[in-house]
Amino acid sequence: MKDLLRLIWYTLCRYPLALLPAPVFFNLQSLVADWRKGQRFRPMNIRHPRRFNEKIHWLKLHPMIRNGEILADKYRVREYVEEKIGEQYLVPLLGVYDKVEDIHFESLPKQFVLKANHGSGWNIICKDKSEIDWKVACRKMKYWLKHTQYHVSREWQYKHCPRKIICEQFLEYNIVDYKFFCFDGTPRYIQIDVGRFTQHRRAFLSPDWQLQPFTTLYPCPDQTPERPDELEEMLDIARRLSEGMNFVRVDLYIHNHHVYFGEITLHPGGGCDFFLPDKYDYILGDMLRIQNA
Repeated sequence: MKDLLRLIWYTLCRYPLALLPAPVFFNLQSLVADWRKGQRFRPMNIRHPRRFNEKIHWLKLHPMIRNGEILADKYRVREYVEEKIGEQYLVPLLGVYDKVEDIHFESLPKQFVLKANHGSGWNIICKDKSEIDWKVACRKMKYWLKHTQYHVSREWQYKHCPRKIICEQFLEYNIVDYKFFCFDGTPRYIQIDVGRFTQHRRAFLSPDWQLQPFTTLYPCPDQTPERPDELEEMLDIARRLSEGMNFVRVDLYIHNHHVYFGEITLHPGGGCDFFLPDKYDYILGDMLRIQNA
């Protein structure tokens, strides 16, 4: 059912809703997101944005990062990461494919991760190859290659992204990812999600690991997540990867005390992740510098 609903929404965005002016489309997108989460709709002023989410939508129309198409491409970004911080931070790559038919399932290891390079959340995490339904996986990947995130969110960096499937080494299931909100090359907040498959909680922490009094989408956890030993190393990586950019989110992982690069996100949540309490939408909005706004 979820896949069917996604296809219906994609088709609507791809055709009839594509005729809507961007500010109207973005407000409709936010309305649908708030309705799905049972939240009150907050109309957005895209022309004169003040809130963080408003400015994220403004940035979809007025790109301020020249190499954003490379940063958002989960394959091409690897070269950028290697140049900035070194190859040792990249998850080992097992293969890159233009067509699903190019993937030789029998040659893949017992565990692996398949993902689309041109979207968000399009992943297949294989913990045991003997348990995967390869026909279903192939149908899913073919769907990815026929579609683009641009039509659903109008994020410019995906519009002309070459579509590929990449295969990476499996690190760990449900691994903790650390999402660094970087403003003008400085990490200001770290987002951590816990209990995703039980009781989802989301924490925002300061660079000195103090739990902050706000969240997005999900409630705050009762306790402060454990501070990783590699925090200072991750902060340095986030600074170097976000250097010269007004805003990006840098996602990193830790596996066996080794830091790995996850991805760079230009528009977190597509600008639809509501804040609790709402005032922090304005507080983070003040941190995000944009031109002529």
